[in-house]
Amino acid sequence: MYHKGIRMKRLLSFIASDNYLDQIGDGWIGLNKILQEHQLDGIETMTGGFYKPENIEIVKPVGHHLLYFPSWLHMWLEDEVELIKEFESLEKAVEVYGGWGRQRLIDFYREEFLDSIKMGSEYMVFHVAHVGLDEVFGDNFKYGNKKVLTYTIDLLNEVFKDMDNGPILLLENLWWPGMDLLDEAETKDFLDQINYSNKGIMLDISHLTLTDENIDNFENIEKYIEKVILNSPTLKKHIRGIHLNATFPLLYRKNKLKENKNKIAVIKNRVERYGIIMDHITNLDSHKIYDDTSINKILKKLDIEYLVYEFKWKDKKELLENLKIQNKVLLI
Repeated sequence: MYHKGIRMKRLLSFIASDNYLDQIGDGWIGLNKILQEHQLDGIETMTGGFYKPENIEIVKPVGHHLLYFPSWLHMWLEDEVELIKEFESLEKAVEVYGGWGRQRLIDFYREEFLDSIKMGSEYMVFHVAHVGLDEVFGDNFKYGNKKVLTYTIDLLNEVFKDMDNGPILLLENLWWPGMDLLDEAETKDFLDQINYSNKGIMLDISHLTLTDENIDNFENIEKYIEKVILNSPTLKKHIRGIHLNATFPLLYRKNKLKENKNKIAVIKNRVERYGIIMDHITNLDSHKIYDDTSINKILKKLDIEYLVYEFKWKDKKELLENLKIQNKVLLI
């Protein structure tokens, strides 16, 4: 497939870490061999200050997923009450973010931007959302789409001030307040106000799926993408990449969600609360393999440059099995 004459690149989502490389065996050389065997063009990676970009060898880091702080607005607004509620102390918040306030976030993402250039990445991915950790179980959000988008514009325009010549900036949708792609005009206005010319959207299929609690099969996903994305000339125009994954959390919502909500209501320990929250998020956004040929019909209607395999795997055996399945689904 081609985007305006450019062949679509297929990539593997792979966080840069010694732990994952150990599971692969032979480090970056071993990963490169796997990519070649499965006809992949490289990886979309994340370094986030925890892995030195110069240590990535042989493998082509085509995409760089910038680190995401889910409740970042609390630090951006220097909201001490919310930060203490989340981290128990301002000192812990500073430790997690590596500094204090707006300037820390600006500096952090400038460093990420420079790392993208250092790696030779073709694009960067930035999550457009905010959610307080005590908000993830409901829909009573302190900040709605409009405010999150406005603050995101402020942040990105500060980060990329006088730095327009760099990799493509792809904004990723989530189901939390921010860019959920459900309002075409809102999304267009958001993109128009970002002062970085080479930009677009990274459509995450599971994140879009999670905006409709009734979706429970691939047929419903296809219909929903048709309704929300393919019927929108604006969204079709701006979508330049896809995170290929699937999730069907209907059973979790029916059976275990209430249990987690009850736990979080009584547990005060920060680490224990975080564990419950992560269990909740991974049950919702489960990163299953997109095991259905409907994706081929979707891809024919979208002119994208990057297709990222973003499924979970626990070991090398499962990674290889998933790659084989995903390629078969894509008729490769």
